[in-house]
Amino acid sequence: MREKQPQPNVKLDRSYSFLDFHRFLPYVFFGLFLFLLGLVSFVYYSYIYAFFISGILFILFRTPHRWLLNKMHGRRTRAAAISTVSVILVLILPAIFLGIALVTEARHASELAREWFTPEKLFEIHRNNPWIQGQLDISAEQLLAYRLQFLEVVRNNQLETLRRGWTWALTGMKFFVDFTFALFILFFLFRSVDRIGMTVYRNLPFPDKIEKHIGDRMVQIFDAVVKGNLLVSIAQGAVIGIVFWLCDLSTPLLWGAIAAPFALIPVIGTAVVWLPGAVYLYTHDHQTMALTMAVTCLVFYFLLENLLKPVLLDRDLNLHPLFLFLAIVGGLNAFGVKGLILGPFIVTMFVTIWELISEWNRNFSEEQDVLGSAPDRMSVRATTEEQDVPGSNKDL
Repeated sequence: MREKQPQPNVKLDRSYSFLDFHRFLPYVFFGLFLFLLGLVSFVYYSYIYAFFISGILFILFRTPHRWLLNKMHGRRTRAAAISTVSVILVLILPAIFLGIALVTEARHASELAREWFTPEKLFEIHRNNPWIQGQLDISAEQLLAYRLQFLEVVRNNQLETLRRGWTWALTGMKFFVDFTFALFILFFLFRSVDRIGMTVYRNLPFPDKIEKHIGDRMVQIFDAVVKGNLLVSIAQGAVIGIVFWLCDLSTPLLWGAIAAPFALIPVIGTAVVWLPGAVYLYTHDHQTMALTMAVTCLVFYFLLENLLKPVLLDRDLNLHPLFLFLAIVGGLNAFGVKGLILGPFIVTMFVTIWELISEWNRNFSEEQDVLGSAPDRMSVRATTEEQDVPGSNKDL
């Protein structure tokens, strides 16, 4: 019987096979990861404001929480619960009292506006102020006609006013819901932020040095932007409120609260509030007080913006003032109020990544220079192969 010849052990090279599954497996998993990442982002998109608020609160109260955690010997749940309750007591209760005071002063301001906006009062103001008479040479009949025209415009826009009021009410309710979710998220951040951070660092596909540098830089940027903007805006609002109170203007707390958010807007700032107040004093025969008020508010605005804010922002952000200004304005235009933080954060992170890439390229160039001084590995390999080939020139 004829014996079966052994088949040669031939290994097929599948590295260039189009149907090789192992070649496409990384791309399949990467595409699946991107798809699931998009779905997760879509699911959590409605809570983006809650995450944003909780992140800001965590940055503001992170240092006291760490002190409390050390005092409680690492009991994370209890420390997180106490820190969350402390945030509620420190922020929500004063905000409630401030809101009640603002509503009271706003009601008082509307009553004053209703009393002042009468034909007799307007004509009395026009008659007793020579400056207004020089600017507006009108009679009482014309003044009454202008008032009637204004009231007609207001009456015709009542529906639009109600619609905007309903929109503001819905916005307030949404903010309350987001803030409630933010407190829940804040509790878990206080309790598990270290573990979450370590998990993220461990699973990122970057060198540890780069991950640590980017993580530290992100914390530094958030600290500078949040604390800098918040402290400066509160200080600006406090200055406006005190100046209005010293000038014996009505509802100083209301105007100070209005000035604080406007202080976040570059260039314009608190002038939206104190400039009409100065004009009001000037037109009521208080020229000296009006000038003093304008100079005081302007001086404090420039001092806080050009001395305190650069100390809190520029030193930590390491960003040119022009780019910082454009980042704040562009962030406001792109993201709204969140852009006051996101704008500088995005620009500064871009500069940080750019610096890392430059450092990486510089280190790579230095390594290439070191390797360039050694013998060429390809030429050494070619020489070795030539020496090992039978029948080479060496054997002739």
